[in-house]
Amino acid sequence: MTPKQVFEDSFRMAELLIHVYRLLDNDGLQTEGNMVTALRGLLECEKDEQVQLIVNAIFLGCIRETANIPGAQLKPQSLQNLLRQAVVSGCTAYETYLSTLLAEHILTVIEVRQQDFFPTDSDVVKYFDGLSLGINEAFRLLNQDDRAVFLRSKIVTFVQKKNLGSVAGLKTVGLLLGVNEPWNSLAVHLHKERKDLTKTVSDAIERRNAIVHKADRNLEADNLEKQPIAFAWTQQAVDTIKHVCLGFDELVTARMAQYRAELAARQQENPHV
Repeated sequence: MTPKQVFEDSFRMAELLIHVYRLLDNDGLQTEGNMVTALRGLLECEKDEQVQLIVNAIFLGCIRETANIPGAQLKPQSLQNLLRQAVVSGCTAYETYLSTLLAEHILTVIEVRQQDFFPTDSDVVKYFDGLSLGINEAFRLLNQDDRAVFLRSKIVTFVQKKNLGSVAGLKTVGLLLGVNEPWNSLAVHLHKERKDLTKTVSDAIERRNAIVHKADRNLEADNLEKQPIAFAWTQQAVDTIKHVCLGFDELVTARMAQYRAELAARQQENPHV
């Protein structure tokens, strides 16, 4: 699978959860009335069987007693958990995408840029602060045939053990892959303001962390209630992550095409390279 396919496959869960939320959103389950009576007859329900209806602008659903779903699980407060998990899934897809993108393309960058492949940006340098080489690994760098593959493996392994789930994660991967000023380039590419993109992604990741590590509760509050989450905000956050990743993929794809063309030109000039 390509990095884009990995993202789309991972991201599908976020979209599914939002769709399910829209279908189940309700102002209260209906258990009586003409519609319930009509459906009971259509389904040939027993007289004592409980039937619950979900009715909204886009969906009509019937929950039969054998489903064993308490009505409380379909109240707005409970359904908001679908939105929370959509945020988690979207952010996880973002982080997974950046990791697979780097693994897919960093070898090409190393081959083209050689000793100049590593960015001088202070944030990237700081990100790799913990990366070290043993003496045996250092000697592998002397092997011209092996060093590019070795460096790729070393960098990818290090990154996969760290966290790319941040705004800085995209910047780091972008600079490593030769995309100049990644967020600025992406904003221009998407015809959006950089601050709108980065703020939305940052807020989504912050909310993901709160959901995963604190069950989305304010642990400093006396009642420890969950923070409310709105459908519109969730939709915006998830959509922004999708557009960011797909747009970034287009930028990186174009850059890799340039690098491969440069490699091909070098090989024509010197077949032994």
